[in-house]
Amino acid sequence: MPTVAIRIDMPPKGILEVTGDGSAPTDDQMREELEARQEFLDAVVPTLASLPGRPPRRAGHVERVELLGTDVWSELNHYLLLVTVDIGDPGIDFASLLPAGGEAAVVGSYAPLQSWPEEGSA
Repeated sequence: MPTVAIRIDMPPKGILEVTGDGSAPTDDQMREELEARQEFLDAVVPTLASLPGRPPRRAGHVERVELLGTDVWSELNHYLLLVTVDIGDPGIDFASLLPAGGEAAVVGSYAPLQSWPEEGSA
């Protein structure tokens, strides 16, 4: 099953994201960034978590969803969504899913070639 990779960018909220300087964040700045990330998660997780449970469809049946986020203080507003789907488009309505100002762009659809460690190896 292919995995569709989708880049999600949210507008910068905290001073670290706005300035792009996360080299020496204060506790207050880190808290501000984490709160903005939690707001994003609170908005999208219920819908994303429900995708694998949707009734089977002719195409676009979602098997798995994984949301990755950067771990750089000044870039916590950038995400990568990986959606494993049987065929075609997973049918996610990003206009209604993402909070105001959020942008999503499909990077592409990728099929597995190799993974490590290999299955069954000890």
